[in-house]
Amino acid sequence: MTGPEAGRGAGTGRTALVTAAANGIGEATAHAFARAGYRLVLADIDRDGLERVRADLDGSEVTLADGDCTTEAGAAAAVEQAVSAYGELAVLVNAVGGSRPGQTVADLTLDEWNRWVAFNLTSVFLMCRAALPHLVACRGAVVNVASGAGLRGMRANPAYVAAKAGVAALTRAMALDHGPRGVRFNCVAPGPVRTPLMRRNRTEAEIAAMGGVAVLGRIGEPEEIAEAILWLAGDGASYVMGQTVEVDGGVASMV
Repeated sequence: MTGPEAGRGAGTGRTALVTAAANGIGEATAHAFARAGYRLVLADIDRDGLERVRADLDGSEVTLADGDCTTEAGAAAAVEQAVSAYGELAVLVNAVGGSRPGQTVADLTLDEWNRWVAFNLTSVFLMCRAALPHLVACRGAVVNVASGAGLRGMRANPAYVAAKAGVAALTRAMALDHGPRGVRFNCVAPGPVRTPLMRRNRTEAEIAAMGGVAVLGRIGEPEEIAEAILWLAGDGASYVMGQTVEVDGGVASMV
């Protein structure tokens, strides 16, 4: 892969690691950062999906990181690949997440609870812990992906709701602890977004109904969330710290 064109944006020459980059919000974020001139390390357990995304980003500098970011070894390996490939890590985007609605706490087993919490919350902890020394060296930025469900709740999805609320709280905690060392921690909380996961979990009628509760009258697209992530990671948000930015088409304003 050839390197990004010089002068394409504030990110030119900087390295960003994006998790869950094989589809959905992570894939859209990879495209947004590539357009801004970042060097990319894309992590996902879906190698075929990563290869497809890399092919779509032809002309950008892209390294793929295999491994499961919900495990200590997988998170450390992804960060090490970024530093080995480019000598630095300036931005970390934690986009790993997902759920399977339909159960309450009365229905969930402990194994299912632990699985969804590890997927949505523990992965953020592990990636941030592994990346922190390199982010401090670059005075870098972390953008975590939470969910509006973690702020307002959601029926029959308690582990996901609790974990995503934890992502927002963990973001604030890390901002307090590590912000003085020059690392910015922020979070986006998307409303309903038309991702592959959404299309698997919901019918078209359900998706349309979810969009109806937003001021804009529709659900979001992954690219719209990606643009908010790109802004939070960049110099334009240099005085934004410890915040959870809701990108939901106005759902929050109607509650």
